[in-house]
Amino acid sequence: MNTDAVSPAELRKAFSEALPPHEQTGGTPREPRFTYVPQSHARALDPDKTLVEGMRGAGKSHWWAALNSQPHREYLETLFPEAKITGNLKISQGFGVGLSSLVAPKKDTLAQLVVSHDARHIWQTVIAVSAGFPHPFPLQPGEWNAMVPWVEQHPEQYDLLLEELDQNLGKQKTVHLVLFDALDRLADDWPAIRPLARSLLQLALDMRANKAIKLKLFVRPDMLQDREILAFPDSSKLLAQKVALTWRSVDLYALLFQCLANAENHDNPFRMLCERQFGLNWRKDEILKLWPVPNECRADKELQSKIFHALTGPWMGSGAKRGAPYTWLVNHLTDTLNQVSPRSFSSALRHAVDEEPKKDWPYALDYHAIQHGVREASHIRVQEMTFEDYPWVNTFMQPLRNRITVPCEAADIIHLWRQDSTLSKLQQLWANTETEVRLPPQHLNAGEQGVLADLEALGVIQTLTDGRIQMPDIYRLAFGLGRKGGVKPLR
Repeated sequence: MNTDAVSPAELRKAFSEALPPHEQTGGTPREPRFTYVPQSHARALDPDKTLVEGMRGAGKSHWWAALNSQPHREYLETLFPEAKITGNLKISQGFGVGLSSLVAPKKDTLAQLVVSHDARHIWQTVIAVSAGFPHPFPLQPGEWNAMVPWVEQHPEQYDLLLEELDQNLGKQKTVHLVLFDALDRLADDWPAIRPLARSLLQLALDMRANKAIKLKLFVRPDMLQDREILAFPDSSKLLAQKVALTWRSVDLYALLFQCLANAENHDNPFRMLCERQFGLNWRKDEILKLWPVPNECRADKELQSKIFHALTGPWMGSGAKRGAPYTWLVNHLTDTLNQVSPRSFSSALRHAVDEEPKKDWPYALDYHAIQHGVREASHIRVQEMTFEDYPWVNTFMQPLRNRITVPCEAADIIHLWRQDSTLSKLQQLWANTETEVRLPPQHLNAGEQGVLADLEALGVIQTLTDGRIQMPDIYRLAFGLGRKGGVKPLR
């Protein structure tokens, strides 16, 4: 390999500085220089797009937080005009993790309010507070029990205040965007979440008629697959306008290259490699003080693979039999819904960098390190899923550990669950109010087949055309399932 004096050691330092630390959470936006906006995400950020759907780690909370950041909005306005983020955009929060009760009602407050008030009136009150409704609205930050009844009892006055404020903002050419995130935290179980989520979605549809005051909802796919949540007139119109946060392989590598080119102290070696070996011209944005990834490197798979292989070597072994790192890495991080989380991608590379390459290896990373990174990314992905969003998944995976090789028959899985009494264990755990079991399977009442359907909807398993069950490496490795000829799972 000829790197024209760009040493592998310097490039490894660039990786270490460019990739997010292991403990970084998805909801904390990194500096704008480490931000990349795929095409689908630019559409999702458009204030006119109300409904944004994304799997765990796809960027929902990241963009929720980034839109609340003035530096990030300036970055988006300058480099990604297709996102339609401009200086006349005003942002407020209607619901999300970590918000003050002065801004939005918390889960316990919502539970109390919904007993006596229609959920729609609760969300109308949240919008009134976010938008700063004038008198006669009784604005009393944090006093939701005082404000919601007023909205309920004065529908005509509420509508007049909303119309007047919307018209005034329109004359000023200002858009006020109210953001909603983490809707799975509205309550502790699906029966309590459904009326709150349904009313918010219906109100979001109604608010689309406004010129200036708009809502943007970041929602998990399983919420939009729930028939009860979508049980309101014209819900199909809202769904037809939704934008999904997706990451293609070219988007993941463009994100990586943007980060490497803007590393803290070792950004120059990567740009030098690109320029000397591939004639790639990097131009610094002097206003934003960062190096945007060149346009030709955003969607050209052939160019991207050449650059990445200049960092890793061309093969995942001694020859072509094991595949090329550019495709191998993404393929082993993809779930059954054909989606890859940028968090998993970054985690795999971060752990790969932590592994020293074999002696005299002429590249920054070697294939053993990449394999190790994928194992660790699987572990992190499963930890996030089972500790934060879907703890029940772990309950159903433990009886399968080291006892199942995929692909397998569904009956083999169900047999082990029944042998372990897994279904009744979860039901008992759920019945114990002192134990926090967040959001059990949506189709738990349908038994083991219902659980399999929920796992498939999450992208954890896939039913093949012959009826057998397959599990992708991003979950298989950490859950301890085997696969002939595959990367060995974690023990």
